[in-house]
Amino acid sequence: MFRANALTLYLAFLVFAVGGRIALHYLATGDLGIRTVKRTAPKIAKCASVLLLASFVATLVLTLLDAYGTVQPQVELGEFVNAIGAAISLAGIALMVVSQYQMGAAWRFGVDQAEKTDLVTGGLYALVRNPIYTGVFLFCIGLLVLLPHILMLFFLATAWLSIELQVRFVEEPHLRGLHGADYEKYIHRTGRYFPRLPRKSGR
Repeated sequence: MFRANALTLYLAFLVFAVGGRIALHYLATGDLGIRTVKRTAPKIAKCASVLLLASFVATLVLTLLDAYGTVQPQVELGEFVNAIGAAISLAGIALMVVSQYQMGAAWRFGVDQAEKTDLVTGGLYALVRNPIYTGVFLFCIGLLVLLPHILMLFFLATAWLSIELQVRFVEEPHLRGLHGADYEKYIHRTGRYFPRLPRKSGR
């Protein structure tokens, strides 16, 4: 018997945060915005790309198996907690959609080292440097609440690792080289995924 839960949210993620963003970017710029990893790219960039793709394919398969009853949650959290998980995932999807929109023509999936893009620092980007990834994290937390299973935890941990590798060793070095001092100033006033806590006076 088919039962939709985590799968429904995953499909919403694919439609609105992935497919919808690519379609809107193409309509606005004539470019899909997807930058694949080149053969000459550093090994860490290739590793991050493979890990990210593999982890998201694995979580999608897991949600499909859950929807058809082949895989069962290992912990029963109850309808109220499941509703909270769904809300967290939906908030993550909404955050991704808004963040991508605010990037405008500078939005890319992947990095082309030879390409120059503007440094976006307005909207949500005035608070955090990577609100899209913040949305991804929230989406993943919600999925884990809806499908509390050791495999889901493992795959989502792999996704988190791949994002960390991508951000720290691919995207940030690229932006430092592209925007120099402006990016360094931007780093000092914003958090990577979450807003910086205000510092106490005198520090």
